[in-house]
Amino acid sequence: MAHISEISWHVAPFRSQEWLDLWEPAAAKATGYGAESWQIYRSVEDPLIFRQLSVWDRKSDFEAYWYSEELSAAREQIIDLYVKPLLPVWCTPIANG
Repeated sequence: MAHISEISWHVAPFRSQEWLDLWEPAAAKATGYGAESWQIYRSVEDPLIFRQLSVWDRKSDFEAYWYSEELSAAREQIIDLYVKPLLPVWCTPIANG
């Protein structure tokens, strides 16, 4: 069964492009830790909200990714570009087409 991790990033005003430039390479590393896929999308209603989705077979692979030294360093690099706290929400797909 697939597990979907969703992280809502509330980015500081006027920092969106800087955040995306710095964080996109870190988000892309998810597949190297076992994610089936990943994506970042932006809210139309509130352009300061970005959501990062990744699909995993095992939650433990996400944990290895999220708490790895390279992701910790990447989060440290962008620490002043988003509002805290930052917690993943887990979802399970129930239907698709």
